[in-house]
Amino acid sequence: MKHIIKTGKLQIITKNFRLLFFLLIGIPFSGCGLDQKGMVLLTDQSYRASVVGTDKDGFTVPDGILWKQGKLYIADEGGDSIRVWSNANQVKNLSDSGSGILSPEDLVMDGKGNIFFTDDDAGGVWEINNQGKTSLLAGKDKGLISTEGIALSSSGAILVGDGETHQIFSVSRSGEVSIFLGPEYGIKKPESMVFDEKGNLYIADNDDNVLYLLTPDRKLHRPIENREGFSPETIWYSENVLYITDSQNGKLFRYTPEEGLKTIAVFGGKLAAVGGITTDAQGSIYLSIQTDLKRKLGYILRLDKETHP
Repeated sequence: MKHIIKTGKLQIITKNFRLLFFLLIGIPFSGCGLDQKGMVLLTDQSYRASVVGTDKDGFTVPDGILWKQGKLYIADEGGDSIRVWSNANQVKNLSDSGSGILSPEDLVMDGKGNIFFTDDDAGGVWEINNQGKTSLLAGKDKGLISTEGIALSSSGAILVGDGETHQIFSVSRSGEVSIFLGPEYGIKKPESMVFDEKGNLYIADNDDNVLYLLTPDRKLHRPIENREGFSPETIWYSENVLYITDSQNGKLFRYTPEEGLKTIAVFGGKLAAVGGITTDAQGSIYLSIQTDLKRKLGYILRLDKETHP
């Protein structure tokens, strides 16, 4: 069976082959063969994939993404900006290089609508408060040299991973910085972090290709390590499942302690560099794709759960 769906200037062709699903996006691109197109191979047949945003929709190359309050918040690395995206062509700029940010990486939001984000070039942890004002909460002068992953603890502290110093810092709302996990823990690059409902902290290290788990009593475990074809880029926890993107190998995984690691999708061609991930209230998965940072080409994909009568 073959379906052809047109979305703006994109043409999506889907084909079902038993347990496999292909999404081919026919957009002109330099190179030959697979490089001329994007490909998504869904190994989990409960999902269907679609492109919901491109660089023509008011953003360039998205990295970290966050679904909150019916909107998608985007760390637009290619555009040196933090943006909020409501729908195609409905993008609002919240902060940009005029505030001093250079390469926004990941972002979180607290219950009051304050946004906190990292920047691996400018360093530090930044805040956009619920009134729209951008400020540097703590900078390089406090040891935050090249910031990557970010997470909010139940106490309200902001945990920030630094790929240059190989540490995770705890930052208070007043900008006070302390070491949460020092280099002696052996985490080379804390690229992404997220808490589960039990207070366990998952940490993705995409240099050593390890998924760490820090328990509330501060015992550090390695649920996944030394696994070929696995390099965790961004992690997101929802409904008892840890979702993991892998830009190095072009994959999306799901992980539970009971079932282990399972592949949801494989990405190829211009969609291979899958980065940020978030989910909405309906369980749809949003993914950021960094096709070409220099040429400022990127995409937002959405994986929706199939509904069957």
